[in-house]
Amino acid sequence: MGHLVTTEISRLFRRVNKNRKTWGDGLTEKAVCHVVRQYASKAGFVRLAFHDLRRICARRCHAAGSELEQIQFLLRHFSIQTTERDLSCKQRIRSAVNNKIGSGPEG
Repeated sequence: MGHLVTTEISRLFRRVNKNRKTWGDGLTEKAVCHVVRQYASKAGFVRLAFHDLRRICARRCHAAGSELEQIQFLLRHFSIQTTERDLSCKQRIRSAVNNKIGSGPEG
C-alpha cells in the first residue's frame, strides 16, 4: 500500500483564547506582524519590517555555508539574482562544487 499525501497546511501559529483553547484558522499576517513589531520594539529595534527578518535569515544561512540555490528556495525567489541582491553577494562560479571532485578538464 502506498502512503497518502495530504495537502492540509499545518499552522505555525494558532489563536489561543483566555482558557488556553485554540480556535480559528491561525493568526493573520497582520497579527503576526503586530507581535513581531511589539517584541522588536522591546528589544530596542525602532523600525523592523518582515523583509528585514527574511534578509537576516538568508544572511545567517549563507554565513553557515548554505548554497545560494537553497536560500533562493527558502525565500521563494523566482530569480537567483534577487537572492544575490538580498545577500549582497554573487555566486562563486570559480569555486564550483565539481571542482572539488576532479570532474573538470584538468581532473
